[in-house]
Amino acid sequence: MRPILCSYYITYRCNARCAFCGIWQDPTLQRSIEADPEDVVRNLKQARYLGVRFVDFTGGEPLLYEPLPKLLSHAKKMGLWTSVTTNCLLYPERAKDLSGLVDLLHFSLDSDRAEVHDRLRGVESFHRVLESIEIAKGLSECPDLLFTVTADNFEAMTKLAKFAREQRLILIINPTFSYFGNDPMPPEADRLIYEVSGYPYVYVNRALIRLIRSGGNNPRNPRCRAVTSTIVISPDNCLLLPCFHHRQRNLPIDGNLSEVWEGGIAQSERRMEGRHAFCKGCTINCYFDPSFLYKFDIYFTYSLLSKVKYAFDKYLRR
Repeated sequence: MRPILCSYYITYRCNARCAFCGIWQDPTLQRSIEADPEDVVRNLKQARYLGVRFVDFTGGEPLLYEPLPKLLSHAKKMGLWTSVTTNCLLYPERAKDLSGLVDLLHFSLDSDRAEVHDRLRGVESFHRVLESIEIAKGLSECPDLLFTVTADNFEAMTKLAKFAREQRLILIINPTFSYFGNDPMPPEADRLIYEVSGYPYVYVNRALIRLIRSGGNNPRNPRCRAVTSTIVISPDNCLLLPCFHHRQRNLPIDGNLSEVWEGGIAQSERRMEGRHAFCKGCTINCYFDPSFLYKFDIYFTYSLLSKVKYAFDKYLRR
């Protein structure tokens, strides 16, 4: 089957210090170079040929990457849907350059209280998120609010859902996951997520919640399709397998993404996707969200219905 998503790490640099993220804490990543724009364009062309429909420019903080608007423009011209998630520290200054180029623009907002949000983000950024919302609206943008749920902030969920409704913006509820020794989402948060999932302007992938409740990915009967669904590329122009968070192989692309993607090593990883020891109990949403589309089962149905609600709230309810 063909991949649908390209998760493109254009930089590992970040201007925040989020408690639930390990990228800024990894010195090997901080020494990495940034993506070469020519490599990015070349890789996106080949990714499009391989079947990719969405590209998520990620990091690090993607707005630290100066050529981002040009790459977004190239991606749009290729017919790709574009996605960017930002902590908003730089958005007010870069908003006009990004206007009209990001189909799925996400602003990270982790509490209705500045002190909680800023503590989780490691920097004072709450006020920049609120400022960015107003700037984006002034540019006729419709950003989603990305709420990463942790043990420290899940009680803010109902208030953020109300705030999103007042703003007529989608609140995406993103359960945190454990991958570098950080704490997973507590059971109390799970119950609250399910409660608010039916609220207007709230997006919850109920398939993911069902997966979490079942104990996560089972290597004996894996639901993960990370390697099949998602092409993950690093700033230094390598294909990361089987995924970024549990990368075991960094395959140099050297202008031949199609060849590397269809080569023996990648094929071997596709046969092993979801079956490694580290895959047990995994609930990493950025891989399961596309994975749910690759098998017709209850997860497929729950995921599809959740996306229908998202589309209704975002494009029709407004």
